[in-house]
Amino acid sequence: MSTLLTFKENVADLDPVITQLVAGTGAARDAFNRHSRSSMEEMRNLARTAAQEIEAALQKLEGEKARTAARQQTVFAGLSGIFTHLKIISQKLGALADPIQKKIQDGVLFSDKAVSQTNYLFDTQAGLLRSLLDIVKTNNDFLKRYTETEARNLIQACNNFATEHETRLIEGLCLPQAAPLFLAILESMRTMGQQEMEIVQLLT
Repeated sequence: MSTLLTFKENVADLDPVITQLVAGTGAARDAFNRHSRSSMEEMRNLARTAAQEIEAALQKLEGEKARTAARQQTVFAGLSGIFTHLKIISQKLGALADPIQKKIQDGVLFSDKAVSQTNYLFDTQAGLLRSLLDIVKTNNDFLKRYTETEARNLIQACNNFATEHETRLIEGLCLPQAAPLFLAILESMRTMGQQEMEIVQLLT
């Protein structure tokens, strides 16, 4: 079996996983904005299912790796790395349930600026995941560079938003009880962006 065929056969497993993560990000956005418990549960289920499929894919790769020639080992190492990064993304997506649930249960209000910034992160995150899926299908070099740049921008935005939030908190423009929830969302989004950037680098 050729190295290219080995890659193509296994990379197909990425499609349903990334699709679930995109849907989970949309559900998280809906839960955050509409205080929808059903959307939050959908997000949890999608993150959980994605994590289970990632584990199955990693086990499959390990089994195939043991039966494959040494020259193809780097292919399996790269694919395992991609799935491992996606596993962290699925975990961080699931972790969004905690601050969103707290926001819903306690009726915590975010400032207009924090709501706008959070929605920007949700939208950018979904776009990054869709771009990863397109890269897997097309292997387009321009899209790889664009996606890596967007991931870096998302990471920097998380850092900037945290600083701006601290200023708003000092000025009394944000409620103190909203601070840990907003920062928890930023932490998850930052980590997801870092993983996506590294996936692009592996695909490159």
